[in-house]
Amino acid sequence: MTWNETHRRWQALRAIEEQLAASESAELPWSEEHALVFGDRAGLVAALRYRWELTVNAQLDTHLPERELDEHRQRLARRARGVLRVLEAEDARAVA
Repeated sequence: MTWNETHRRWQALRAIEEQLAASESAELPWSEEHALVFGDRAGLVAALRYRWELTVNAQLDTHLPERELDEHRQRLARRARGVLRVLEAEDARAVA
């Protein structure tokens, strides 16, 4: 993947995260541009899941006391509630 492709992918993910944060919907946003960047809906879901995992791994200090760690985890989840709502809906669809 070239630098331009990587940059375009991260820009698209940030825009999608902002869109999801402003919405109460658990529906995955989709457009022709998303198809060009992520291939298909499963590719976008995988990218959102990967970005969430990166965020958690990068921002949670596992050496914090348990109470502080839980508080920080909750703050991260509130900030990413739109993405998590979509990921939970996708997980539920996969199980059904």
